[in-house]
Amino acid sequence: MKKIRIAFAGLFVIPIIALSLVYAFPLGYLLRLLGFRKAGDRYLRACGHFIGSSIIFFLGIKVHVDGKENLPPEKSVCYMANHQSMLDIAAFVGPVNLWASIMAKAEVKRIPVINLWCYALDCVFINRISPRDAINAILRGVELLKSGKSMLIFPEGTRSKSGSIGELKKGSLKLATRSNSVIVPMTIKGLRAGLEQLHGFKRVHAYVSIGKPIYTDNLSTDELATLHETVYGTIAKRFDELPGQV
Repeated sequence: MKKIRIAFAGLFVIPIIALSLVYAFPLGYLLRLLGFRKAGDRYLRACGHFIGSSIIFFLGIKVHVDGKENLPPEKSVCYMANHQSMLDIAAFVGPVNLWASIMAKAEVKRIPVINLWCYALDCVFINRISPRDAINAILRGVELLKSGKSMLIFPEGTRSKSGSIGELKKGSLKLATRSNSVIVPMTIKGLRAGLEQLHGFKRVHAYVSIGKPIYTDNLSTDELATLHETVYGTIAKRFDELPGQV
């Protein structure tokens, strides 16, 4: 059943992604080259939203989003979320309708079309086996945030194998604290049932909850020392409150 459902979704999703070479990038990058950077970015974001929403729709997933009123007016935001599924980013740019740079594995640069979307998002590529590269990636992320970009960070570093929330790596918080960015905790639940743990043809209900912003520029020394506990606690608490199975 799982293979049939994914194959059915692929019949629609793969062409939509592949054809973005025609309907998304030529106009988006042309606008950028002509000096209309914001217009080009808005167009690419709209196309990315369409693709993300299509992936979620054709897999038969309904994403329930709450907490949008918590989104701060600041342009530079560090979104921090638990990492449940390969669909997390599709949900982020699709149903949640947010747009941000992402830390991506260096191997992604070799995937056709997907790599172009990574460049459109101003992704920061990281070689996980190189400590020096990891440091450089954090510095690059800090510069992006300082320049007014937003970033989506998964502090666990990798997808949860069990669906429960894994250990939050403190180093990821440096992106926000060194750039004095606003942290917006986000809790994701149920997306694994839409792909990794997909069963049958029933509609899958998943949840993305946006927490209240945490301003890092006015935190005390003690608050900075326990910031990882604050972020983790916010995500974990909301995870337990949301309906659905792990």
